Amino acid sequence: MRSSRLISLIVLALTAAAAVVACGGKPAPAGPPPNATQVYTLDPPTHRNPEGIAWDEASRTFFVGAYNDGTIYRGGLGDSTVRPFIEGSPGRSAVGLKVAAGRLYVAGGIYGDVEVYDLATKAQVGTFTTGQGGFLNDLVVTDTGDVWVTDSVRPMLWHLTPDQIKAGRGNPAPLPMAPEIEYRSDTNLNGIVALDAHRLLSVRTLDGKLFRIDLDPQAPQGRTITPVPGPDISGADGLLIDGNRLVVVSFAGLTLLTLDSDARTATAGGKIEDPSFRSPSTVAKADTRYLVVNADFSKSRSPFTVSSVATRSTA
Repeated sequence: MRSSRLISLIVLALTAAAAVVACGGKPAPAGPPPNATQVYTLDPPTHRNPEGIAWDEASRTFFVGAYNDGTIYRGGLGDSTVRPFIEGSPGRSAVGLKVAAGRLYVAGGIYGDVEVYDLATKAQVGTFTTGQGGFLNDLVVTDTGDVWVTDSVRPMLWHLTPDQIKAGRGNPAPLPMAPEIEYRSDTNLNGIVALDAHRLLSVRTLDGKLFRIDLDPQAPQGRTITPVPGPDISGADGLLIDGNRLVVVSFAGLTLLTLDSDARTATAGGKIEDPSFRSPSTVAKADTRYLVVNADFSKSRSPFTVSSVATRSTA
């Protein structure tokens, strides 16, 4: 018995030592327990309010953008503090973020630009401008490599082709959203997701209404826009597709909607609320967790944080 116990202890010790070596001399921090909330603090807080977030499965890290100067933070699920990965500067903003094929895509808010970074080198490998007078709020990268960007002021989506992304330059093409989607003086189209390479779904912040956008070069203006009946979520911001679940972020938390097979209707499927939420703006999924950005624009309190919550519904 003693001999067997000693052998077991030796095996455990060797396994632990191997794990330490594999992690570069120290064990990787563990993520939160399955149903617990974890809060990540952005340090330093001087870059001000966070806005966008993206999860990178390849590196097992997430990226958070600062609205005020475009700084990009990076962190892991086991971290408690998230630090700058790409430093920002005055005259820049990081609003919508997405990761695809080793690149980080950033929508630049009032500055009207889309920036693309190589995650391996941090090098900026693409810059695209739509000019002044709009607000580039969110973006999505489809399976074909096309990039679609919402503009909350100008009644259009902006399109970047895979060839433009490869070249790192080119003029984004506008896709009109009017007259089917009425644009008003307040925030209009905001969050956007791709249901497939030719079908997008976006939300209007002003009243929380959803719109399905079918891309079709043969259709008038190159698209067909269909309102999606469902609960109106005032102040709707970011969107996330999780299977047939649509996660809608608003200042109140996460509203879960179930889409039918053709995305023609959306039905209520519960809510996720948490005491750590402070005026959330958007969400990304990492494994069985939702990473929720606490934009906190109403009070601009410090520290600024991201909340990690389980994907289960609380209602």
